[in-house]
Amino acid sequence: MPRMGGMAARFVSVLVLVLVGAFAFVDAGPPSPVPASAGPGEFSAERAKQTVAELAREPRPIGSPASDRTRDELVRRLDAAGLDTRIQSSAGAFAKNGSMSAGAVENVVATLPGTDPTGAIVLAAHYDSVARGPGAADDMSSVASILEAVRALRTGPPLRNDIVVLITDGEESGLLGAQAWVRDELVADRRPVVTLNFEARGVSGPSLMFQTSPGNDELVRTYADALPHPTGDSSLVEFYRLLPNDTDFTNVLRAGRPGLNFAFIDQPTEYHTTGDNPSNLDAGSVQGHGDAALGLTRALGDRDLAPLDPGTSGAPETGDRTYFRFLGGMVTYPGWFVWPVAGLAAVALAGAIVLGRRGGLMSIRGTLGAAGATLLVAGAGLGAAIGLWQLITLVRPSYADTGPFLARPLVFQLADVALVVAVVALWLLLLRRRPGRYAAAAGACLVFTVLGLVTAFATPGMSFLFAWPALGLALGLGVAILLRERPAAATAAVTVGAIPAVVLLVPFGWAAFALSGISDGLPVVVLVLTLAALTAVLVPTSTSGRRRWVPVGALVLTLVLAGAAMLVDRPSSEHPQATSLAFVQDADTGVATWVSEDTAPADWTRRYVSSPPTRIPAWTDDVPVRTGPAPALPVPGPAVTVVERTPDRVVLQVASPRGAPTVQVRSDRPLESVTVVHPGRPPASASPDGSDVRLSAVPATGVRVTLTPVEPGPVGLQVSDVSDGLGAVPGFVPRPPELRGEANRTSDQVLVTRRIPG
Repeated sequence: MPRMGGMAARFVSVLVLVLVGAFAFVDAGPPSPVPASAGPGEFSAERAKQTVAELAREPRPIGSPASDRTRDELVRRLDAAGLDTRIQSSAGAFAKNGSMSAGAVENVVATLPGTDPTGAIVLAAHYDSVARGPGAADDMSSVASILEAVRALRTGPPLRNDIVVLITDGEESGLLGAQAWVRDELVADRRPVVTLNFEARGVSGPSLMFQTSPGNDELVRTYADALPHPTGDSSLVEFYRLLPNDTDFTNVLRAGRPGLNFAFIDQPTEYHTTGDNPSNLDAGSVQGHGDAALGLTRALGDRDLAPLDPGTSGAPETGDRTYFRFLGGMVTYPGWFVWPVAGLAAVALAGAIVLGRRGGLMSIRGTLGAAGATLLVAGAGLGAAIGLWQLITLVRPSYADTGPFLARPLVFQLADVALVVAVVALWLLLLRRRPGRYAAAAGACLVFTVLGLVTAFATPGMSFLFAWPALGLALGLGVAILLRERPAAATAAVTVGAIPAVVLLVPFGWAAFALSGISDGLPVVVLVLTLAALTAVLVPTSTSGRRRWVPVGALVLTLVLAGAAMLVDRPSSEHPQATSLAFVQDADTGVATWVSEDTAPADWTRRYVSSPPTRIPAWTDDVPVRTGPAPALPVPGPAVTVVERTPDRVVLQVASPRGAPTVQVRSDRPLESVTVVHPGRPPASASPDGSDVRLSAVPATGVRVTLTPVEPGPVGLQVSDVSDGLGAVPGFVPRPPELRGEANRTSDQVLVTRRIPG
């Protein structure tokens, strides 16, 4: 495109695309919070945040006195709101990836009867938290959002369908409350039921609708129409289906019932820590949750729910729907339309290539070479980003433990953006003559076209990320070839054609930092491909030496920003560094040990652990840990009574004489099934297909556990009782203000272990 446009046209083109990208970025953010002075029928984040401040003052782990107080207060508030409220006292069990959790739960279930119900809408969240933090975002923000949404609903006319508020217990211990509710109530409820679940994996960000039940066509259409500012897209649905993560909604899906799952995920370093407190919770995130809860409940509350739950109603099943934000609105279309879009992009690209070949502007070989080069530069960006992270961890080894999510990541993210510019600028300079600008642009478009077709087959909800940019780029390139004698018009054509790529990929690339952090290079790959989509705009027309300094300057800026980021992101009382420390005592030998999973312990941690990483039998996780001698506690080990032992099963009665709320059982052989009986609760069973069982909310009288091995034979056991907090250990000195406990569940725990031979 030697005459596509002068410097002025190119400058305007880049400026337009920057402004479009900035708009798309802002549009993907959370809504503005509504103040408490809002009308009674509106959702107010300020009112909901007051509820969070009142109910998230302390940690609420399952079975704790704080959990009981919160449960009772929720019952009081729901009763006062006019709902029929009860406590579901039960027990749950959940197994995955070779381990199993079980525990007694106290779910709060409240019903607002409909006038002529066709089914029920369930608003679900959990009220328990981890022991290390008060759980303001995870998940009291969701509980408060539901309470405020119900208050707003009560100011309007009654809805046709029943509204059920489900506030579960034991989510942090293994989705236990949701499993018990699904098993005991949802499975037996043969009327249509739609569940809306609300979660958090950070303390800020938009409320993303990131997971749906299969056959989501009608639900997604309702979601897009009911919310003032719906966020999220179907690529998240496909992405999450590939991940091993779970929420309470997992149990609903296992039962084959429909629903939607919402979460906000920004600032994940506060997740499961003391930083998940009311002062750090973003009001815009709460507003997003509340808008979704209120808008969808109103929309679903007055419609026939039978088509949404074909498993119970017998209605015809539907496919999945593609949805995404575009220039301030939500675009949705049925799954069958994915292939026409991807196919049309391929046809448009073929047409552009034909036009280019007829004009002597490109060749098939050059186009294929440019496509390969596009993949190579994406790979180079990936390698460079991973290399930059490795360099950073060499300078600051603690990032190997605390990363890839950092307390103040912005400057690091800007360093990655500068790295993207360096890699792409070098690539674009190399492309200015071979294979030429036309072939280079067509090659980049070919990559998007192929990705659109591949994802249309493998992950249809993700195809829009590539198919629409490919279509826009191909059409823009084709028009630019036709208008090549009119440089300004040609530049305008490729600029308009690049808009879908910028609108869809810029927010996705930036959001990838919150999804995966800065260590694996995923955000850099997305941003490299975004700039590759702009080949027709960005490839220079001259060999000016000044342009050759662009990649060099961007690389220097990358290193400067990375250094500045480490100066900015230093541990402080406002942004403490996470460290891991636990206490293990062998009840059989009396030997006590400090344990840390940190690979680069802080100075405070090194006061307790000094050995190189090694595996120790008494530790509950099969990972190398650092250890150090510790003073023994004058406490007994877990009480284990073998009630029955046969080649086919072992029946135990386990308890903690020191009152630890958790007991862990590890078998030396894989277990086919485990059944746990808490006093006065129904049995809870699961098939772990592994050897680890974690029992939560264990009462003083203990629980009965039946273990069935995969193959008959003797079973040896390691049993540990687990309590939270290290303050009772002699000689323990609390962390300084710039440090805090690690978010993983093994940190800051006291484990007393004994072995039961087979």
